[in-house]
Amino acid sequence: MGDHLKKRRMDLELRQKDVAGQLGVCKGTLENWEQGKYEPEFRFLPAIIHFLGYDPRTEPQSLGERIRATRHEQGISQQELARQLGLDPSTVTAWERGEVCRPFPRFLRLFEEYVERAGGSSDIDDVEPKIVQR
Repeated sequence: MGDHLKKRRMDLELRQKDVAGQLGVCKGTLENWEQGKYEPEFRFLPAIIHFLGYDPRTEPQSLGERIRATRHEQGISQQELARQLGLDPSTVTAWERGEVCRPFPRFLRLFEEYVERAGGSSDIDDVEPKIVQR
């Protein structure tokens, strides 16, 4: 992530101070990201993606990865997503880890709709979730 930020900043001939202000962080935080000392917290991803003009993360493959990526793009926690969907936070955690709680069809539809509403692609026909008995 840091390499992407630094390249974009340099291409735009901007100072770290200016970019940090756009991202809502201090200059030292941006320096640490650019130097690879730290990765940005997901709450900063919406601003970073806007600044870069693209999402530099690898394309998520599983439904759980897509849920996490979509949630991070929106800068929200698992607890907030669970609240929005009317679920227990442990259900969101289980899905992001690749574990699926019963009843499978109900949760699957909720998460498909969430990813689609957020502008992602659910493409889950090839996803074979692991059913975990609770």
